[in-house]
Amino acid sequence: MKSLAALLIVAAFSATALAEAPDISKAPPHPRLYIGGLETAAGYIDPDSLTSIAKTRPEDWALLNNARPLSARALSAMVSVDAKKFRQVVADLKSAKATSGGELVELALAYDWIAADLAEPERKEIARHIGDLAAGPVSQYITRSNAFDNNSLRRDMGIGLAALAIAGDDPRAQQLLNGAHRIFDEFIEITGDHAAADDMAGRGGYGGGWPEGHDYDRHGSRYAFIYFLGLRSATGVDVFKDSPFWKAKILEQIYIVLPNGINNVPFQDSDNPFIHRFDREMMLVLAREFGDPHARYYLNHVNTEKVTSSAIFDFLYNQPNAPEHDYSDLPKALYIPGTGLVYARSGWGPNDTYVAFCASDWYVYHQNDAQNVFAIYRNAPLAVKDGVYDGEMHTQYVDYSIRTISYCGMTVFDPAETYNGPDPIPHAVNDGGQMIQQWTGDAPTVAEWRKQAHRTDGPMRDIVDWKGFETNDTYTYMAAEASRAYKPGKVPFFSRQVVFIYPNWVIVFDRVTAGNADFAKTFRIHAPEEMEVSAAQAIITTRKTNHTTIPGRLFVQSLLPATAALTRVDGLSMVNGESFVGPDPYGDQLYCPHHLEISTRGEKTSYFLTAMYASDAGVEKAPDAKIVEETPDKVTLSLDGGHVLSFDKTGDVAWQMLK
Repeated sequence: MKSLAALLIVAAFSATALAEAPDISKAPPHPRLYIGGLETAAGYIDPDSLTSIAKTRPEDWALLNNARPLSARALSAMVSVDAKKFRQVVADLKSAKATSGGELVELALAYDWIAADLAEPERKEIARHIGDLAAGPVSQYITRSNAFDNNSLRRDMGIGLAALAIAGDDPRAQQLLNGAHRIFDEFIEITGDHAAADDMAGRGGYGGGWPEGHDYDRHGSRYAFIYFLGLRSATGVDVFKDSPFWKAKILEQIYIVLPNGINNVPFQDSDNPFIHRFDREMMLVLAREFGDPHARYYLNHVNTEKVTSSAIFDFLYNQPNAPEHDYSDLPKALYIPGTGLVYARSGWGPNDTYVAFCASDWYVYHQNDAQNVFAIYRNAPLAVKDGVYDGEMHTQYVDYSIRTISYCGMTVFDPAETYNGPDPIPHAVNDGGQMIQQWTGDAPTVAEWRKQAHRTDGPMRDIVDWKGFETNDTYTYMAAEASRAYKPGKVPFFSRQVVFIYPNWVIVFDRVTAGNADFAKTFRIHAPEEMEVSAAQAIITTRKTNHTTIPGRLFVQSLLPATAALTRVDGLSMVNGESFVGPDPYGDQLYCPHHLEISTRGEKTSYFLTAMYASDAGVEKAPDAKIVEETPDKVTLSLDGGHVLSFDKTGDVAWQMLK
């Protein structure tokens, strides 16, 4: 039977609105972060159950005992009642330093998990030290407050968790929580949870994605997730219950993994384009939260490596005997509206074809200047994003890897156009691509994003319009119009339609209008290893790049424009004949040695129709793709006498599968 005091605490917290930080003056006893706290809170982990977990899951217990992070050592000391380990954790807490939110999280968890066994003077001494760090160096770590930005979330994750840990032991706890909580309320706004379905403008997380890209999602929404777990156990405030965003995050984690089971799509700033321990941590919690058998399959068969740095998550949240289900019943494609992403695949085997497409509005500086871009894999990477990101500011980054030219996208070259980059590279190279918006300031809220949505003096937030998404057992269709991603007036119209017909065909139809007929329009593809070009066809072959086990081949046939020139450009990070090569590639990033350019000029509006066939490298010739009819308003093509499809050349962005 619950005590009257516990029931009063629950009543106080459940009456608190999410928009404001809850009153933590009556916080439950330690431990209260993840473990213990309110017994009525969803996801409650009974401290008395931990000894049983250690006995029944010896692998996870051994992992925890061998871990070096302070939080893991504190949890191990708590469960094993190890006095020596306990005193070492106490000593480390007293001398600890922290300048970032991530470091502060370690201290908050470790303190909370041992606090019940400390005498009051020592408990308050450590709480005061943690409060000093939260109010001092961590608060000063970064001064801006922006829920789209991982740095702001990291700071306030640490401050918020520290406040929840020291509540009752340091009088500053409530003030610290109030300051940190605001950004997470804005985070909820960004995800679109609890918003009307027709009110999603500026909500970059809507659908489970993250505007900074998947690699920074491991920081951005993961930081929010770490805070929300502690908030729920300590106060009962639950953002996970009935959350479309967090439930959709499971599918985002599943679909972004390429058929090789190791890598993921490296769109946006990403120096870790592979499955990661942070992905596993999140899936451990979400699998338990939603009882999702697909998430359990991911943990059992895809992201299986257990590492000591993530030991507390495996120990607290792993449910190895929970039901699992493979991915065979999932749709062939996932569309994430907030970030304008589609991940599509012909199946779930290691030799299936995989297509990614991105057309995103503008939210934050870790996005790249590349909308209406695609990537194609046939186990091996075939048509990919090129370049190396290492977090530093250099010409490789500013002049190539964040730019349109480094993607499989469309450039429209105005020789008089200028691009402004950041110090120390204030004048960036003219790649003919989309506007550089990286350093023009981030909108701190959805409301501010909407104010900036259509301004032409930069930044312009609302830069793409999605025109269609459809997926079924035969094909996935995706289309967007992205003219506003380019300098105003340079490209009055640019729609790209991609039809992925399983398992091999990828058809791309582009309608491109330039502000000047003399501007060269160029469709670009980057090849990781080999490329042969002859007449109107290119053949891309990849035999070993990035964990390739089955070499792949991509046949690229240019059907329109009839006058287009196909050129193979050789060299690393090439822009206008100059190489902008930078740091050595690492972490499965790529410098592509060959680049296909399909170019035309001399007309204001051009139509690019490109038929691509993905296969094993042993295939010598692709099936035929040919135009069977073209009028001023429509073009129709046939694929090897099988499928017949048409695209409208005027009016609304539209197409038909005729056969």
